[in-house]
Amino acid sequence: MTCSSFGKCGSCVLWQMPYSEQLKMKSERLKEMFSDFEIPQIEVIHGSDEHFRARAEFRVWHEGDKSFYAMRKRKEDGRGVIPIEECKIVDKAIYEIMNPLLREIEKNENLRFKLYEIDFLSNSKGELIVTLIYHKKVDESIAEDIKKLKEKFKNVDFIVRKKGRKYVFDKNYLIEELNVAGKTYKYKIIENTFSQPNRQMNQKMIEWALRNSSHLKGDLVELYCGNGNFTIPLSENFKKVIATEINKESIEAATFNAEINNRDNITFLAMSAAEFSQLKKENSPLLASYDLKNVLIDPPRAGLDDKSREFVNSFENIIYISCNPETLHRDLKTLAKGRKIKAFAFFDQFPYTNHMECGVVLERDG
Repeated sequence: MTCSSFGKCGSCVLWQMPYSEQLKMKSERLKEMFSDFEIPQIEVIHGSDEHFRARAEFRVWHEGDKSFYAMRKRKEDGRGVIPIEECKIVDKAIYEIMNPLLREIEKNENLRFKLYEIDFLSNSKGELIVTLIYHKKVDESIAEDIKKLKEKFKNVDFIVRKKGRKYVFDKNYLIEELNVAGKTYKYKIIENTFSQPNRQMNQKMIEWALRNSSHLKGDLVELYCGNGNFTIPLSENFKKVIATEINKESIEAATFNAEINNRDNITFLAMSAAEFSQLKKENSPLLASYDLKNVLIDPPRAGLDDKSREFVNSFENIIYISCNPETLHRDLKTLAKGRKIKAFAFFDQFPYTNHMECGVVLERDG
Protein backbone atom coordinates (compact mmCIF):
# COMPACT_ATOMS: atom_id res chain seq x y z
CA MET A 1 0.00 0.00 0.00
CA THR A 2 1.08 3.55 -0.68
CA CYS A 3 -0.48 6.61 0.94
CA SER A 4 0.30 10.31 0.70
CA SER A 5 -0.02 10.51 4.50
CA PHE A 6 2.79 8.01 5.11
CA GLY A 7 5.54 9.56 7.21
CA LYS A 8 3.29 12.45 8.24
CA CYS A 9 0.62 11.07 10.56
CA GLY A 10 1.39 8.97 13.61
CA SER A 11 -1.05 6.16 12.86
CA CYS A 12 0.92 4.00 10.41
CA VAL A 13 4.21 3.75 12.29
CA LEU A 14 5.50 0.86 10.13
CA TRP A 15 4.90 2.70 6.86
CA GLN A 16 8.43 2.08 5.55
CA MET A 17 8.24 -1.71 6.02
CA PRO A 18 6.74 -3.98 3.31
CA TYR A 19 3.66 -5.78 4.57
CA SER A 20 5.17 -9.26 4.35
CA GLU A 21 8.04 -8.09 6.59
CA GLN A 22 5.58 -6.61 9.09
CA LEU A 23 3.86 -10.00 9.42
CA LYS A 24 7.17 -11.78 9.88
CA MET A 25 8.40 -9.27 12.46
CA LYS A 26 5.21 -9.45 14.52
CA SER A 27 4.97 -13.24 14.48
CA GLU A 28 8.62 -13.54 15.52
CA ARG A 29 8.01 -11.06 18.33
CA LEU A 30 5.09 -13.14 19.58
CA LYS A 31 7.11 -16.34 19.33
CA GLU A 32 9.81 -14.80 21.52
CA MET A 33 7.32 -13.25 23.95
CA PHE A 34 5.59 -16.60 24.59
CA SER A 35 8.72 -18.77 24.48
CA ASP A 36 8.24 -19.71 28.14
CA PHE A 37 5.02 -21.56 27.22
CA GLU A 38 4.60 -24.72 25.18
CA ILE A 39 2.69 -23.34 22.24
CA PRO A 40 2.03 -24.88 18.83
CA GLN A 41 3.22 -23.13 15.71
CA ILE A 42 1.71 -19.65 15.60
CA GLU A 43 -0.96 -19.45 12.91
CA VAL A 44 -0.54 -16.13 11.08
CA ILE A 45 -3.90 -14.87 9.82
CA HIS A 46 -4.09 -11.66 7.80
CA GLY A 47 -6.14 -9.90 5.17
CA SER A 48 -5.67 -6.90 2.91
CA ASP A 49 -3.28 -4.18 4.06
CA GLU A 50 -5.45 -1.37 2.68
CA HIS A 51 -9.08 -0.23 3.00
CA PHE A 52 -9.65 -2.47 6.02
CA ARG A 53 -11.08 -0.15 8.70
CA ALA A 54 -14.87 -0.02 8.90
CA ARG A 55 -14.66 2.46 11.80
CA ALA A 56 -12.58 5.64 11.73
CA GLU A 57 -12.38 8.91 13.67
CA PHE A 58 -10.75 12.08 12.38
CA ARG A 59 -10.14 15.47 13.94
CA VAL A 60 -11.08 18.39 11.71
CA TRP A 61 -8.53 21.15 11.16
CA HIS A 62 -9.60 24.61 9.93
CA GLU A 63 -7.32 27.10 8.19
CA GLY A 64 -8.99 30.18 6.73
CA ASP A 65 -11.77 29.02 4.42
CA LYS A 66 -10.38 25.49 4.12
CA SER A 67 -10.95 22.44 6.32
CA PHE A 68 -8.85 19.31 6.54
CA TYR A 69 -8.94 15.95 8.23
CA ALA A 70 -6.24 15.66 10.86
CA MET A 71 -4.35 12.87 12.61
CA ARG A 72 -1.92 12.94 15.49
CA LYS A 73 1.70 13.68 14.68
CA ARG A 74 4.43 11.06 14.74
CA LYS A 75 6.03 10.84 18.18
CA GLU A 76 9.34 12.10 16.88
CA ASP A 77 7.59 15.23 15.58
CA GLY A 78 6.11 16.16 18.95
CA ARG A 79 2.55 16.41 20.20
CA GLY A 80 -0.51 17.69 18.36
CA VAL A 81 -2.14 16.94 15.02
CA ILE A 82 -1.39 17.56 11.36
CA PRO A 83 -3.70 17.90 8.34
CA ILE A 84 -3.77 14.86 6.01
CA GLU A 85 -4.83 14.56 2.38
CA GLU A 86 -6.03 10.96 2.48
CA CYS A 87 -6.18 7.79 4.58
CA LYS A 88 -5.78 4.52 2.68
CA ILE A 89 -6.52 2.24 5.64
CA VAL A 90 -10.22 3.12 5.84
CA ASP A 91 -12.95 1.12 4.11
CA LYS A 92 -13.47 2.12 0.46
CA ALA A 93 -16.94 3.50 1.20
CA ILE A 94 -15.42 5.80 3.83
CA TYR A 95 -12.43 6.68 1.65
CA GLU A 96 -14.61 7.70 -1.28
CA ILE A 97 -16.87 9.98 0.76
CA MET A 98 -14.32 11.69 3.00
CA ASN A 99 -13.20 14.54 0.76
CA PRO A 100 -16.53 15.17 -1.06
CA LEU A 101 -18.24 15.38 2.34
CA LEU A 102 -15.71 17.85 3.70
CA ARG A 103 -16.00 20.04 0.58
CA GLU A 104 -19.77 20.24 1.09
CA ILE A 105 -19.33 21.10 4.76
CA GLU A 106 -16.88 23.87 3.79
CA LYS A 107 -19.65 25.57 1.82
CA ASN A 108 -21.93 25.82 4.86
CA GLU A 109 -20.71 27.97 7.74
CA ASN A 110 -23.30 26.55 10.13
CA LEU A 111 -22.00 23.02 9.54
CA ARG A 112 -18.35 24.07 9.47
CA PHE A 113 -18.18 26.38 12.49
CA LYS A 114 -16.51 24.65 15.46
CA LEU A 115 -16.77 21.24 13.81
CA TYR A 116 -14.20 19.35 15.85
CA GLU A 117 -14.34 15.74 14.67
CA ILE A 118 -15.97 13.47 12.08
CA ASP A 119 -16.50 9.77 12.81
CA PHE A 120 -17.34 7.15 10.18
CA LEU A 121 -18.95 3.72 10.44
CA SER A 122 -19.52 1.54 7.37
CA ASN A 123 -20.95 -1.87 6.56
CA SER A 124 -20.34 -4.44 3.84
CA LYS A 125 -23.05 -2.89 1.63
CA GLY A 126 -21.32 0.50 1.52
CA GLU A 127 -23.85 2.16 3.81
CA LEU A 128 -22.48 4.64 6.35
CA ILE A 129 -23.18 6.52 9.53
CA VAL A 130 -21.36 9.84 9.73
CA THR A 131 -21.19 11.53 13.13
CA LEU A 132 -20.36 15.25 13.26
CA ILE A 133 -18.96 16.33 16.63
CA TYR A 134 -19.07 20.01 17.60
CA HIS A 135 -17.58 22.31 20.20
CA LYS A 136 -20.54 24.67 20.09
CA LYS A 137 -24.22 24.84 20.92
CA VAL A 138 -26.26 23.10 18.24
CA ASP A 139 -29.74 24.45 17.50
CA GLU A 140 -32.63 23.43 15.26
CA SER A 141 -31.18 25.23 12.25
CA ILE A 142 -28.66 22.47 11.71
CA ALA A 143 -31.43 20.00 10.85
CA GLU A 144 -32.10 21.70 7.52
CA ASP A 145 -28.39 21.70 6.70
CA ILE A 146 -28.12 18.00 7.50
CA LYS A 147 -31.13 17.38 5.25
CA LYS A 148 -29.23 19.00 2.37
CA LEU A 149 -26.21 16.79 3.05
CA LYS A 150 -28.47 13.73 3.05
CA GLU A 151 -29.76 14.69 -0.41
CA LYS A 152 -26.20 14.58 -1.75
CA PHE A 153 -25.08 11.47 0.18
CA LYS A 154 -28.06 9.15 0.04
CA ASN A 155 -26.31 6.10 1.52
CA VAL A 156 -25.38 8.03 4.68
CA ASP A 157 -27.24 8.41 7.99
CA PHE A 158 -26.12 11.47 9.95
CA ILE A 159 -25.72 12.01 13.68
CA VAL A 160 -24.66 15.23 15.42
CA ARG A 161 -23.00 15.22 18.85
CA LYS A 162 -22.27 18.10 21.19
CA LYS A 163 -20.92 17.59 24.74
CA GLY A 164 -22.84 14.47 25.59
CA ARG A 165 -25.98 15.33 23.62
CA LYS A 166 -26.84 13.33 20.52
CA TYR A 167 -29.14 14.25 17.64
CA VAL A 168 -30.02 11.33 15.34
CA PHE A 169 -31.33 12.49 11.98
CA ASP A 170 -31.88 9.08 10.45
CA LYS A 171 -31.00 5.99 12.48
CA ASN A 172 -28.10 5.19 14.80
CA TYR A 173 -27.26 1.71 13.53
CA LEU A 174 -26.25 -0.28 10.48
CA ILE A 175 -26.95 -3.90 9.60
CA GLU A 176 -23.67 -5.65 8.88
CA GLU A 177 -23.36 -8.97 7.04
CA LEU A 178 -20.44 -11.30 7.68
CA ASN A 179 -19.63 -14.35 5.60
CA VAL A 180 -18.25 -16.98 7.97
CA ALA A 181 -17.44 -20.56 6.96
CA GLY A 182 -19.92 -20.47 4.08
CA LYS A 183 -22.75 -18.89 6.11
CA THR A 184 -24.00 -15.31 6.28
CA TYR A 185 -24.61 -13.74 9.68
CA LYS A 186 -26.35 -10.40 10.20
CA TYR A 187 -25.49 -7.93 12.95
CA LYS A 188 -27.01 -4.71 14.17
CA ILE A 189 -24.08 -2.38 14.84
CA ILE A 190 -24.93 0.69 16.91
CA GLU A 191 -23.00 3.94 16.49
CA ASN A 192 -20.60 4.72 19.34
CA THR A 193 -20.61 1.16 20.69
CA PHE A 194 -17.79 -1.33 20.18
CA SER A 195 -17.65 -3.37 17.01
CA GLN A 196 -14.71 -5.10 15.36
CA PRO A 197 -13.15 -2.48 13.05
CA ASN A 198 -11.57 -4.84 10.48
CA ARG A 199 -14.43 -6.71 8.77
CA GLN A 200 -12.26 -9.14 6.83
CA MET A 201 -10.17 -10.07 9.84
CA ASN A 202 -13.25 -10.34 12.02
CA GLN A 203 -14.67 -12.98 9.70
CA LYS A 204 -11.40 -14.91 9.87
CA MET A 205 -11.23 -14.62 13.67
CA ILE A 206 -14.73 -16.06 14.00
CA GLU A 207 -13.86 -18.89 11.59
CA TRP A 208 -10.76 -19.69 13.67
CA ALA A 209 -12.82 -19.78 16.87
CA LEU A 210 -15.45 -21.98 15.19
CA ARG A 211 -12.85 -24.41 13.91
CA ASN A 212 -11.08 -24.69 17.25
CA SER A 213 -14.24 -25.16 19.32
CA SER A 214 -16.09 -27.68 17.13
CA HIS A 215 -14.99 -30.67 19.25
CA LEU A 216 -15.63 -29.21 22.71
CA LYS A 217 -18.24 -30.86 24.94
CA GLY A 218 -20.60 -29.06 27.30
CA ASP A 219 -22.10 -25.57 27.10
CA LEU A 220 -20.40 -22.22 26.52
CA VAL A 221 -20.11 -19.09 28.63
CA GLU A 222 -18.97 -15.91 26.90
CA LEU A 223 -17.78 -12.87 28.82
CA TYR A 224 -17.49 -9.39 27.22
CA CYS A 225 -19.76 -10.57 24.38
CA GLY A 226 -20.50 -7.12 22.90
CA ASN A 227 -23.16 -7.33 20.18
CA GLY A 228 -22.83 -11.13 19.90
CA ASN A 229 -20.05 -11.01 17.31
CA PHE A 230 -18.57 -14.39 18.35
CA THR A 231 -21.60 -15.61 20.29
CA ILE A 232 -23.97 -16.11 17.40
CA PRO A 233 -21.78 -18.20 15.05
CA LEU A 234 -20.26 -20.20 17.95
CA SER A 235 -23.73 -21.06 19.25
CA GLU A 236 -23.86 -23.59 16.41
CA ASN A 237 -21.08 -25.58 18.12
CA PHE A 238 -22.83 -25.80 21.51
CA LYS A 239 -26.21 -26.95 22.83
CA LYS A 240 -26.54 -23.83 25.02
CA VAL A 241 -24.71 -20.52 25.30
CA ILE A 242 -24.94 -17.88 28.00
CA ALA A 243 -23.25 -14.55 27.30
CA THR A 244 -22.69 -11.42 29.37
CA GLU A 245 -21.96 -7.79 28.56
CA ILE A 246 -22.10 -4.72 30.79
CA ASN A 247 -23.05 -2.27 28.01
CA LYS A 248 -26.84 -2.29 27.75
CA GLU A 249 -26.96 -1.00 24.16
CA SER A 250 -24.66 -3.83 23.09
CA ILE A 251 -26.84 -6.40 24.90
CA GLU A 252 -29.93 -5.02 23.15
CA ALA A 253 -28.14 -5.35 19.80
CA ALA A 254 -26.93 -8.87 20.68
CA THR A 255 -30.49 -9.99 21.52
CA PHE A 256 -31.74 -8.51 18.24
CA ASN A 257 -28.89 -10.19 16.35
CA ALA A 258 -29.74 -13.60 17.82
CA GLU A 259 -33.33 -13.16 16.64
CA ILE A 260 -32.49 -12.14 13.06
CA ASN A 261 -30.05 -15.07 12.80
CA ASN A 262 -32.61 -17.53 14.21
CA ARG A 263 -30.40 -18.57 17.14
CA ASP A 264 -32.66 -19.63 20.01
CA ASN A 265 -30.08 -21.37 22.22
CA ILE A 266 -28.44 -18.17 23.52
CA THR A 267 -29.21 -16.30 26.74
CA PHE A 268 -27.79 -12.76 26.98
CA LEU A 269 -27.33 -11.13 30.39
CA ALA A 270 -26.65 -7.42 30.98
CA MET A 271 -24.05 -7.84 33.71
CA SER A 272 -20.33 -7.70 34.34
CA ALA A 273 -18.03 -10.71 34.48
CA ALA A 274 -17.80 -10.23 38.25
CA GLU A 275 -21.60 -10.31 38.64
CA PHE A 276 -21.87 -13.47 36.58
CA SER A 277 -19.08 -15.06 38.60
CA GLN A 278 -21.12 -14.42 41.74
CA LEU A 279 -24.14 -16.14 40.16
CA LYS A 280 -22.05 -19.21 39.49
CA LYS A 281 -20.59 -19.24 43.01
CA GLU A 282 -24.07 -19.05 44.51
CA ASN A 283 -25.31 -21.91 42.30
CA SER A 284 -28.04 -19.67 40.93
CA PRO A 285 -31.13 -21.52 39.63
CA LEU A 286 -30.64 -19.51 36.43
CA LEU A 287 -27.60 -21.68 35.67
CA ALA A 288 -28.98 -25.01 36.85
CA SER A 289 -29.72 -26.32 33.35
CA TYR A 290 -26.27 -25.47 31.96
CA ASP A 291 -23.24 -27.74 31.69
CA LEU A 292 -20.70 -24.92 31.92
CA LYS A 293 -17.39 -26.40 30.82
CA ASN A 294 -16.20 -23.84 28.28
CA VAL A 295 -15.58 -20.10 28.35
CA LEU A 296 -14.84 -17.57 25.62
CA ILE A 297 -13.34 -14.23 26.63
CA ASP A 298 -12.47 -11.15 24.60
CA PRO A 299 -11.49 -8.66 27.31
CA PRO A 300 -10.26 -5.06 26.95
CA ARG A 301 -6.54 -4.26 26.72
CA ALA A 302 -6.11 -4.54 30.49
CA GLY A 303 -6.92 -8.25 30.27
CA LEU A 304 -8.40 -10.03 33.29
CA ASP A 305 -8.33 -8.73 36.84
CA ASP A 306 -7.51 -11.13 39.67
CA LYS A 307 -11.12 -12.16 40.37
CA SER A 308 -12.03 -12.57 36.70
CA ARG A 309 -8.89 -14.62 36.13
CA GLU A 310 -9.81 -16.88 39.04
CA PHE A 311 -13.33 -17.29 37.62
CA VAL A 312 -12.14 -18.07 34.08
CA ASN A 313 -9.69 -20.57 35.56
CA SER A 314 -12.63 -22.59 36.93
CA PHE A 315 -13.66 -23.74 33.43
CA GLU A 316 -12.20 -26.79 31.71
CA ASN A 317 -11.58 -25.16 28.35
CA ILE A 318 -10.82 -21.53 27.48
CA ILE A 319 -10.92 -19.59 24.22
CA TYR A 320 -9.09 -16.31 24.80
CA ILE A 321 -9.16 -13.51 22.22
CA SER A 322 -6.66 -10.82 23.22
CA CYS A 323 -5.89 -7.35 21.87
CA ASN A 324 -2.83 -7.03 24.12
CA PRO A 325 -0.18 -9.80 24.14
CA GLU A 326 1.42 -8.45 27.32
CA THR A 327 -1.70 -8.92 29.44
CA LEU A 328 -2.40 -12.20 27.65
CA HIS A 329 1.06 -13.43 28.69
CA ARG A 330 0.37 -12.41 32.27
CA ASP A 331 -3.02 -14.17 32.32
CA LEU A 332 -1.62 -17.36 30.78
CA LYS A 333 0.73 -17.78 33.73
CA THR A 334 -2.40 -18.76 35.64
CA LEU A 335 -4.65 -20.17 32.93
CA ALA A 336 -2.06 -22.45 31.29
CA LYS A 337 -1.43 -24.40 34.52
CA GLY A 338 -3.04 -27.79 34.14
CA ARG A 339 -4.07 -26.99 30.56
CA LYS A 340 -2.51 -27.53 27.17
CA ILE A 341 -2.35 -24.72 24.65
CA LYS A 342 -4.00 -26.39 21.66
CA ALA A 343 -3.98 -23.45 19.26
CA PHE A 344 -2.31 -20.05 19.04
CA ALA A 345 -3.10 -17.51 16.32
CA PHE A 346 -1.91 -14.03 15.43
CA PHE A 347 -4.60 -11.92 13.74
CA ASP A 348 -3.20 -8.85 12.00
CA GLN A 349 -6.10 -6.50 12.65
CA PHE A 350 -4.11 -3.31 12.03
CA PRO A 351 -1.40 -3.42 9.35
CA TYR A 352 1.33 -0.75 9.56
CA THR A 353 1.02 -0.62 13.35
CA ASN A 354 2.65 -2.56 16.18
CA HIS A 355 -0.73 -3.88 17.30
CA MET A 356 -0.96 -7.67 17.65
CA GLU A 357 -4.27 -9.46 18.22
CA CYS A 358 -4.04 -13.06 19.41
CA GLY A 359 -6.27 -16.07 19.88
CA VAL A 360 -5.44 -18.95 22.26
CA VAL A 361 -7.31 -22.18 22.96
CA LEU A 362 -6.50 -23.92 26.24
CA GLU A 363 -7.89 -27.37 27.15
CA ARG A 364 -7.71 -29.12 30.51
CA ASP A 365 -5.13 -31.93 30.65
CA GLY A 366 -6.68 -35.36 30.81
